[in-house]
Amino acid sequence: MLNEAVYRAKGCKGKNREEALAYIEQAEEYFNAGTEGKRPAVKPVLLYYSMLNLAKCLIKVREPTLDMAQARHGLTARHSGGWAILGDRISVKGSTIYVNIFEQLMQKLEGVGPRFGEIAVRELLPQIVPGHRLWTYACQKNEKFLAVGVESFVNAQKQRAWLRLKFDRGEVSSILASVERLIRDAHLPGKWRHVSDGKSQESIVLEQMKTVNCHHRPTDYVQDLFQQLRPALWYTVTSSKPHRAYYVFIDHHLGPKRLPQWAAMYILFYYLSDLTRYRPALFDRFVAIKYGPQIENVLDECPRQFLYMMASELLKRDVAPAGIAV
Repeated sequence: MLNEAVYRAKGCKGKNREEALAYIEQAEEYFNAGTEGKRPAVKPVLLYYSMLNLAKCLIKVREPTLDMAQARHGLTARHSGGWAILGDRISVKGSTIYVNIFEQLMQKLEGVGPRFGEIAVRELLPQIVPGHRLWTYACQKNEKFLAVGVESFVNAQKQRAWLRLKFDRGEVSSILASVERLIRDAHLPGKWRHVSDGKSQESIVLEQMKTVNCHHRPTDYVQDLFQQLRPALWYTVTSSKPHRAYYVFIDHHLGPKRLPQWAAMYILFYYLSDLTRYRPALFDRFVAIKYGPQIENVLDECPRQFLYMMASELLKRDVAPAGIAV
């Protein structure tokens, strides 16, 4: 299916198409080697290079004329010293000569380049959905992801459409003092109000205050509303319908270091691959201490989630597990 996306891409023809297809083939080989291997010490390198080649494919499809022959990672890791790991920092590395993969991917997916210069490992770990609860156990902190249901509403008579978000009241109250904090710290776009569920007191329901006109097909307008909300939503792809479980990420202090979901995974895997290649003893220690269960879960779950994200971007539609082959 990824090959199909390359063949359908306008402007990606001839040698450019062959190059994009070669990246998919490389991504598949690295992915299979990384997911089938038993030793966690070699997984980060293999799986990062799978992600890297998926990124290169997407960049090539979006900008076929870009010369990728001497492309750089666009990231660099800096060790904080001693046995410390959480304080290690990953920096964005610019270049006026070579293509930087991370910077290009950020521009292609988010429309702007990176807004941060560097980020610490301790700032990355809470931004990863898979294994998040293991992170809370390790550092004794409240969860930062809240499960959310997204519902659409259409008033055909008034030709208006809007969205509602439904949260579990107990989960919200365990980490936030108020609904206002929920709206602010989840970085929800636009204005929202707290409304009655009408069915249960166990839920907190937020409703968009600004509705949109829907003069034609209501589903088109609902999809537009949902796309506007997507930057505030994290998700995991599941094997059962509706194939997406959505979350909001709660923070009030990360600023520009609050990353898109794909970017947090990509940078973490870059760091883990760097740690594995150049400081393998530190990597072994990392998986042996209290953060080890989270890292192992990240290695098992994130590469497939990243694959679904890149496939969805290439195909310009949501991809479910049954509908993709690397």
